[in-house]
Amino acid sequence: MNIIAIIIYLLVSIFLILYAGYCISNGGFHMKGRGWKTKYEYPKTFKFTIGMLYFLAIVNILMIFINMK
Repeated sequence: MNIIAIIIYLLVSIFLILYAGYCISNGGFHMKGRGWKTKYEYPKTFKFTIGMLYFLAIVNILMIFINMK
C-alpha cells in the first residue's frame, strides 16, 4: 500500500470522527432530504448514524493495517 492511500484512509477516518463529534456536541445530524434533525426528533436514527460513522472510521483505520505489506 502506497503512502497516498494511507493518507487518504487516515483523512477520511479523521473526517468521520470529527463529524460524529460535531453531531454529538450539537445534538443532531443531517438527514438526506429533510435537513438538520435533532436527536430528540429521531433518536434511533441519530444513534444509528453516530454508530455507523464510528464503525466506518474504525474500518478505514483497520484497512491500513490489513493492507500493509
